[in-house]
Amino acid sequence: MKASKKLLAAAALLAAVVSAQAATFVTPYGVLNNFGGFDWTSSSSVLVKGYDIQAVASGNIAGKQDVIDVYYNSFATAILDANGSTFSTPNLVKGTGAAGYELTVKAHFQEVVTCVDPLCNFVTITPLNGTWNIYLDTAPNANLVNQAGFGDGVSILSGVFTGGQTVLTQQAAVNPGTGTTLASIQGSTTVTNNAFITPNLAGTSVSSTLSFGPKGVANGPNGTWVQPTSWQGSGFGGGNGVPATGGNQRNFIGQADASQSFFFSVPEPTSLALTGFALLGLGLTARRRKQG
Repeated sequence: MKASKKLLAAAALLAAVVSAQAATFVTPYGVLNNFGGFDWTSSSSVLVKGYDIQAVASGNIAGKQDVIDVYYNSFATAILDANGSTFSTPNLVKGTGAAGYELTVKAHFQEVVTCVDPLCNFVTITPLNGTWNIYLDTAPNANLVNQAGFGDGVSILSGVFTGGQTVLTQQAAVNPGTGTTLASIQGSTTVTNNAFITPNLAGTSVSSTLSFGPKGVANGPNGTWVQPTSWQGSGFGGGNGVPATGGNQRNFIGQADASQSFFFSVPEPTSLALTGFALLGLGLTARRRKQG
């Protein structure tokens, strides 16, 4: 599908699920009308903890399950309107070291991993629940390398995850393997800071690509990601370390590229999944156009 058709498809799906209301976002440098969401940086990271599912050489472990924890930090590279278009925001800082303001997100959710076949060569991954918080900071300091500076500033939106789309993926011989999967998570917006955003929002949808491996390669699968050297509050290395990269790991780090949209009501799960993947295509298409 051509890029222009992807943009039209994304806009059509968004229009189908967003209510007739329009949200207003008051930034430190101006008012954005018809606010709809954020495009988070493609160079962000996810930390996976407690992944105990492994393939076996013999036997039958089909149906075996494990619940994993996923942690995600990122900063916004764009603010989106309700149609998926990008606002002009010259003072939005995309990382540390410039004057203006930054928007950051911290999220934690759980997923259940289930072995599909007897040897567990394939698994399904289903989002369960979790929490997310978005901050506006007028002293930009988000750092992708040490994973610091994502939870400060003023909280402008927060909420919970309530589930998402199940995906089927191949299981590697060791964790983490090499590959990319899609994820679509839905939830609700429980707190809207009306000093910045009005009226109150109700639903949210996050769509992302998650890429892992190959281990030891600094720039990951697509060359845009640098593995963090620390992760504040991770529980590794006295609370500021990261998991080891060699061997078969229960805990590991990967690359994440995500977009998040907001609604005045909580749409049906099917609509949320379609909208999430439309936003994902929109964000990735826009990035390819900028890089081309």
